[in-house]
Amino acid sequence: AAARDGDEIFILEKSGLMVESGKLSLLVRRAAVADDDSQWLSANAAEKLPSGFFAAVLLRLDPPLNSAFLHAALALEFSDAPVFNSPRGLRDLNEKLSIFHFPELIPPTMASANPDSIAEFHRVHGGAVLKPLDGMGGRGIYISPANDRNLRGILDLLGKDGREMLMAQKYVPEARVGDKRVFVIGGRPAKWMLARIPREDDHRGNLAAGGRGESQPLGATEQRIAEAVAPLLEKSGIVFAGLDVLGDKLVEINVTCPTGLREVRDQTGDDLAVDILKEIRQRAGRGGS
Repeated sequence: AAARDGDEIFILEKSGLMVESGKLSLLVRRAAVADDDSQWLSANAAEKLPSGFFAAVLLRLDPPLNSAFLHAALALEFSDAPVFNSPRGLRDLNEKLSIFHFPELIPPTMASANPDSIAEFHRVHGGAVLKPLDGMGGRGIYISPANDRNLRGILDLLGKDGREMLMAQKYVPEARVGDKRVFVIGGRPAKWMLARIPREDDHRGNLAAGGRGESQPLGATEQRIAEAVAPLLEKSGIVFAGLDVLGDKLVEINVTCPTGLREVRDQTGDDLAVDILKEIRQRAGRGGS
């Protein structure tokens, strides 16, 4: 979408961040982007430019939010160009834990590093969905039924023998038919959402795990949830987020690198990336250009 508008596009990797004397420089490659899956990108040799050269920096780093991610986000605080989504917002809003800001919208949920506490939650709710706090693409998500003799092994694996916090959620039956990815752009829900439908042999609807994406008009339930979450996103400098909704429950707030835009574009003809770029340009002081 940016290339179609004639924007100059540069590629920046974490290794290209350089802070010197309080100023951020970027080792980047000028890129040409085409809407062609077979040859979508070509890039020039790397060059060093001051961050102030750029109209905006789009921060799209995959989880986990580990030390490399954290250091990149901290370095970007020194940028003379605005950064979207906000590095501070990405640090503050863990994609799993941030749902606790909305207890009325979520299923019964616990986050803990204590395996006995998680096991008790599992007993009370007759099983649970167990997930790491820093995963993506459905990796590391388990459905553990009541009386699961693998429970302790799963807890040891995800919690790294009690050293790391993990999340347990009561199973939402609507998960059988998939979740809904709700896009929030500039504090407003988009008019399309993406239903992510699991394969027959899997419980995960994530596209990266083989789920199928089906574009649908935004529903009333999903709009209500998005409008409730939007003020927190705005306060945190999150211009583009993807909310995951199961049934009528919010289960995740994706702020690092939400996906699904291409599926919506290909199926509906509406390119939500255009709306995101318009919002970024306005916030970067470029108006609509």
